Amino acid sequence: MHHSSTLFRRIFYSAMAAAVSALVMPTVVRADVTVDPAHTSANFSTKHLTLTTVSGTIAVKSATIAIGPADTLTSAKADLDLSTIDTKEADRDADLRSDHWFDVAHYPTMAFASTKITGDKNAMTIAGTLTFHGATHPVTLLAKYAGAVTDGRGRTHVGYTATGTVDRTVWGLGPGYPPAIVGNDIAITIELEAIRT
Repeated sequence: MHHSSTLFRRIFYSAMAAAVSALVMPTVVRADVTVDPAHTSANFSTKHLTLTTVSGTIAVKSATIAIGPADTLTSAKADLDLSTIDTKEADRDADLRSDHWFDVAHYPTMAFASTKITGDKNAMTIAGTLTFHGATHPVTLLAKYAGAVTDGRGRTHVGYTATGTVDRTVWGLGPGYPPAIVGNDIAITIELEAIRT
């Protein structure tokens, strides 16, 4: 009986210790990464007259990520400067910045923030919110780890690629342009590079 009592106490205390440890020990996350905006890009594309694809870029003002122990992203945030919209055609870019489209004078920034990330480094699903043109709506991106490279200064660079599609009409973007002229679906590709410090 005494032996059973001692065994019970050991099991009980071990379970309590494990529970306390789980409460006070957070998931390990690499916080020592800095996103490199100079080598991070946001690209978009859509159909014109249902025939051809028009592509462009938007400069990334700032971004932050957290990386888990298996190179998975655990969080991601980014702010994009909409005044930098570039489709390689000046008149079109001016129109996109106008109140016909993004109304950059009133809404100069596009912001993304993740809310949940699942999967492994080769196939991550990033749920989040995208804010621009005065509205915030949920979006889902598919992402993958692109690898790691050590530069000549001994710094490790890591890369991630994320893709997704949004419906511009959800944000009230370009209401005067039907999908026969400009596609409703906007494809997004983000190439992100960060440096482990």
